[in-house]
Amino acid sequence: DIGLNEAPYAKEIAELLGTDHTQINCTEEEAIELIRDLPFYYDEPFADSSAIPTTLVSKMARKEVTVALSADGGDETFAGYNRYDYFLRYGKKLNKIPGFARKSAASIMNSVPSERIPVLKHKYNFHNRYEKLKGVLRDPSDTNIMLSLSQQFTDDQIRKFMKQNNAALETMYTSNALKSEFYTPLSYMMAIDYQTYMLDDILQKVDRATMTASLEGREPLLDHRIIEYAAQLPDVFKYQNGVKKHILREIVYDYIPKEMMERPKMGFAIPVAKWLSNDLRDLVEEYCSEQRLKEHDLFDLRETKQLLDRFFNGKKEYDYKIWYLLMFQMWYDKWMK
Repeated sequence: DIGLNEAPYAKEIAELLGTDHTQINCTEEEAIELIRDLPFYYDEPFADSSAIPTTLVSKMARKEVTVALSADGGDETFAGYNRYDYFLRYGKKLNKIPGFARKSAASIMNSVPSERIPVLKHKYNFHNRYEKLKGVLRDPSDTNIMLSLSQQFTDDQIRKFMKQNNAALETMYTSNALKSEFYTPLSYMMAIDYQTYMLDDILQKVDRATMTASLEGREPLLDHRIIEYAAQLPDVFKYQNGVKKHILREIVYDYIPKEMMERPKMGFAIPVAKWLSNDLRDLVEEYCSEQRLKEHDLFDLRETKQLLDRFFNGKKEYDYKIWYLLMFQMWYDKWMK
């Protein structure tokens, strides 16, 4: 229901290549039932919602095979993420807008819930992107755009949310390891993702999900020879005139017609805002109750209640913040009590 069904395209390409093809349709109920088991499988607070479809597809694959290939690393190495495209298309334009105009726009967005934006509110991941755009408008520097597109809570929001004072850790976002002679906005973004998002999120997710089903996952695109080769390629081989993964596409065109390939990139996600507002609302109210929050006394009760109230009153752009909170609470209940 969020426009992410790629099954027809997969079947079409399988027929073209003559490969064995298996298609299994998953119900919403199956996905929702899995959520209670996530803290057990992941062992740590882990809030990437695509853990759900990744676990389900691993269980389905295990019925047929014991080893499976995954294409992780392709986006970080060959510039495949949509955020790279947004950054390169709009980064310079945003910097040309006067600061007062950008900050005024961010303030207006704060008072207008994403759910009130016609047409766009039905687009995949719009609510989350709406929330992140506010941070980009306030400071469109290379570092802050990358940080705003990646984080769910800003440092200011964390300070309000947590009861105790906390200090921000040094991260790769502020690293100077990328030498200035090799620096470009794109190489910076890929280097950050390669050392943070891919390592601490994507690979953790796939490893836990496949092992949940006793499936061996293999990552051919992370062969060190591919990584080393790709790192030395100029940006134009990866992102060219708005085309992401340019060199990979040129290779694949030898095997698959271009018209079959030219589709918008799709994520591997679930309708978080919808589920939290409906099917999972009881779960949120159970684990995020004042009584449960007092068990560890980490979060400011007033701020937490305001966040929940705003979400359930229509500010769907807070969906991932609520999801992160829920995943932490469920993990704490499973392992720390």
